[in-house]
Amino acid sequence: MEEVVTKEFLEKHFKFHNKIVLYQGDMPLTITKAWHLHFSGGHSDFDLQDCEDLANLCKERGIKLEPYEISEE
Repeated sequence: MEEVVTKEFLEKHFKFHNKIVLYQGDMPLTITKAWHLHFSGGHSDFDLQDCEDLANLCKERGIKLEPYEISEE
């Protein structure tokens, strides 16, 4: 199940939860909610402005809701 992470999904999720774990391949990436979103994992640790920024990051880096195999092409 490789679902695309969208802005709408993230906004709905963060209405009820304070964190989410996403995956880049089998590497967990933890996002926590405060007055901003905080990204931690995969040798990265930084803040994001909003769900739209997070959704764009997920799309650019291939970050999904579930772990998956990264194919070597």
